[in-house]
Amino acid sequence: MKIVNQEEILALISKSLEGPLHPEEFEILKNWIDESPDNRKYFEQVRNIWEISDRQIDLDKINADKALRKVLGSIQIVSPMKSLWKLWQRIAAIILLPLFLGTFLLFYFKSEKTVSPENVVYHEIFTAYGTRTSLRLADSTLVWLNSGSSLKYPDKFTDNSRVVYLQGEGYFEVDSDTRRPFIVKTSNLTVKCTGTHFDVYDYNSGTEAEVTLVKGKLCVNSNNGFDRGFTSELQPGQHLEYNLVTGVQELSTSDTYTYIAWKDGRLVFHDEPLSEVLKKVSLIFNVDIELQGKELQEYRYHATFVDESLEEILKLLKLSAPINYTEVARKPLADGTFPKKKIIIFPRTSGRE
Repeated sequence: MKIVNQEEILALISKSLEGPLHPEEFEILKNWIDESPDNRKYFEQVRNIWEISDRQIDLDKINADKALRKVLGSIQIVSPMKSLWKLWQRIAAIILLPLFLGTFLLFYFKSEKTVSPENVVYHEIFTAYGTRTSLRLADSTLVWLNSGSSLKYPDKFTDNSRVVYLQGEGYFEVDSDTRRPFIVKTSNLTVKCTGTHFDVYDYNSGTEAEVTLVKGKLCVNSNNGFDRGFTSELQPGQHLEYNLVTGVQELSTSDTYTYIAWKDGRLVFHDEPLSEVLKKVSLIFNVDIELQGKELQEYRYHATFVDESLEEILKLLKLSAPINYTEVARKPLADGTFPKKKIIIFPRTSGRE
């Protein structure tokens, strides 16, 4: 079997994730992965998509036959496979997440018409775990979306305001327009500005919402209402943390790049507890990470990771901190899907090497 293009590589990766490969196929895939760091990173990202596809993509709604004819017209599967149709659906689901900006950043769209006088069409973009992407809105606002995030936005803005809806984390560079404020709505916050550079962090699964202002001015309101919530005006260099459990807000001045470095493919940690490092890694890659040992909870960590995969980050942590880790074997659930990957991190001296 000779691999001639990226689509056939993707098909071979997908087949390997569905079940065991034939020895010849295994050797081809292994050699390709070992050829370069980019190949290995691509394999890791496709595997991330594969592992969450059961939860994020309704495979029954994907016209796999049409998608594959259009996108993978040259692909040939040369050996019989178990669950062939399911495999092709998954390949289609992955392929339909376009490759963006020349890097292996995976996302997908859906569109729906709103019931409004302007007959505005809203689009929604999703970024898969372990990836990020960017887009430009109708008003030239530039948006970066972090791992596991989504943005709902119109194909055109009204004369009075510019409103988008965010789940997860997004960084916005907004062109100034005093007549039409730019508004980001999340489950817990409403962020309003005219022309600024800022980051909003509010995952549905999280216990905190955060806003970081790099340039300009903005106003943050909680969605609880002004009587029970809060209103805060930020200045450049300020970072707001809102505890969704206690309702406590904390406004501080800090190095803003620490909070926005993700858009450049970096994870930056300045003397942070290992527990906080793992919390962020867990969210980005959609894995459960259990940290064992009291002495590790407050172990301070200073590092910058640049476009590393989950496996690469864990190996670097192991090299620079007194830890070891193991991956818990996953068993299928009653509905045939698999739970999230779980990693247990424990002290290196615990005797569990």
